[in-house]
Amino acid sequence: MNTNRKIQDKNNFEKMIKAYLRQGRSKLLNEFTGTREAMVQIASDKIKDFIKVMDIGLDEAEREYLRALIVSSMYQSFCYGYGIGKIEGKNENRVVI
Repeated sequence: MNTNRKIQDKNNFEKMIKAYLRQGRSKLLNEFTGTREAMVQIASDKIKDFIKVMDIGLDEAEREYLRALIVSSMYQSFCYGYGIGKIEGKNENRVVI
């Protein structure tokens, strides 16, 4: 009986986090344009720092690929932070991953 409850709680958590991840992504893409632009600017700055520190040159395609990788990671982090924050607010408990 206790095992079924744990499985059900885990399934409910997974459903909630997926829903909040989608909601966070939707808000990021549709409402938070300033945040998106800031992420792209930060990624561009990080690429410049990378080129200086590594003392190598990157062609435009390589810079664009690295920028896309950094930005997508920042988007994902934003969505997870948004989702976890929503769950913590709803449950009034900290979520530890």
